Order: sequence, then structure tokens, then C-alpha cells
Amino acid sequence: MNGAVKRELDAWRAKKDSELRAPDSPLAFSGRFKLKPGHNSLGSAPDDGLRLVGPGLPEHALDLVAQGTGVELKTLLPIVAVNDIPVDQASLHDNDAIDVGPFRLVYQGDLAFIVYDRLRPQAMSYHGLNYLPVDVRYRVKATFEAATTGKTLTLETTQNDKRELPFKGVLHFTLKGQALTLDGFQLRERPDDLFVIFRDATSGNETYGAGRYLWVKAPVNGKTIVDFNQAWNPLCAYSDAYNCPLAPAENRLTIPIPVGEAPYHK
Repeated sequence: MNGAVKRELDAWRAKKDSELRAPDSPLAFSGRFKLKPGHNSLGSAPDDGLRLVGPGLPEHALDLVAQGTGVELKTLLPIVAVNDIPVDQASLHDNDAIDVGPFRLVYQGDLAFIVYDRLRPQAMSYHGLNYLPVDVRYRVKATFEAATTGKTLTLETTQNDKRELPFKGVLHFTLKGQALTLDGFQLRERPDDLFVIFRDATSGNETYGAGRYLWVKAPVNGKTIVDFNQAWNPLCAYSDAYNCPLAPAENRLTIPIPVGEAPYHK
């Protein structure tokens, strides 16, 4: 493995580790809620409409006022920060993070919040991820066949639901002497790159049973690199609260891909 490829892989692993140690780590995920019109009192009291119970969270900590499509935050106790800045009141915008006691609330827009609890046992016991040995033979050149603009595919999810993703096209590559293909999708956080969901012969044994995910850099002149050493587990590998899309039939490889992230709980 050359120096540039190793640095890229090390940076990717460090980023994954940092995400799982953050206040909004998937390991700290504890639910979602949506505000009702008007005042929504949040705290640990039985009469708080948004009740969160945990060490360090007092009764009636803050008031979230839903007015139309906007949200105003008013603190009832001086222990609240928005985007790491202590506040008495604030108008909330998409992705604003509210820290109150051990909880972080991330505003998703449309009066909806995601709640993270830093003191969840899963978050407190995190000591790093597991990886299979690196093998550069699983970093391969690929050609990209673009799909018709606007096409989508409907995928099954880990909670027996459906999820529709924009379909960007098909990756063609050769691995272990076999000509293979993978469908690539689009996600909002990296709209130019390809998001790949796949299973392989290691799924359920050496790797996470529901399959793994992979980012593939945006093709240039129809060419890109598929590096399975950067395969990662979906969020449902860390918490059953997540609902993750599963690999379509086209992305269920019959060969083993014994590289990338290993099961978290092993």
C-alpha cells in the first residue's frame, strides 16, 4: 500500500472513531420527537411534556415554542447551550445542536428533533471499532454507467420498511478474476459521490449480517476507485433504534470481501 492510500485509509478510520465519540454519536442516539404547536416544556419533571430523565437534567430545563414552522428556545435554567454557546433564548435553525445536561438535541427542521444521551451505556462503553486486515487487492478500478436522471429505487430496511433512494448508476469492476457490478445511490451529505450498499459471502460471519456501506468518489470521465477496505457498518450495527436500508439484489455479492469494518460487538 502506497503512502497516499494509507494516509487516506487512516484518515477515514480516524473520522469514524471521532464520530462515535462525539456528543451526537450513533451510540448515544436515544430517539426522536416532534413539537406540538405552542409551548413544549423539556426536563425531568413528570409534568414536562418532553420528559428526559438522566443525571444532570433538572425539572423544567427549557421551553421550546413552536410557532408555525419556526422554533424559539427559552431557557428556564442557566445550563443550556446552542452550538456550544450558552444562551438564554434563541431562534433555532436546521442542524442547530442544543446541549442540556447529558443530552444533545439536534433540530432537524419541521419541528422535529433527534435526541442523544451521552450517558447511554453504549456510548460510555465505546472503546474503538474493529477492522479486518487491510488488503490492497480489494481496492480496484471501476467504470461507471450513469443511470437516467431522476430514477429512484425502493429498498427494504432493517425494520421491514421501505426507503426510496436516488439511483445514480452502475459500477463495473473486476475482483478476483470475476466481473462484478454494484448499484450506486445518492445521499444528501455527499451528492456527487456514489453511496453503495452491499452484502457479500462474509456477511453474518466475519462482517455485519445486514451488510455494509461504502462511499465511492465521484467518477471522472467514467472512471473511479472502489476501495472495500473503507467498507463501514450501517448505524443499525450500533443501535436497534436505527432503520437502515438493505442491499438490493444487484448488490449481493457471492464472493467474500474480507476487508473493511468488522462487527462492532465482537
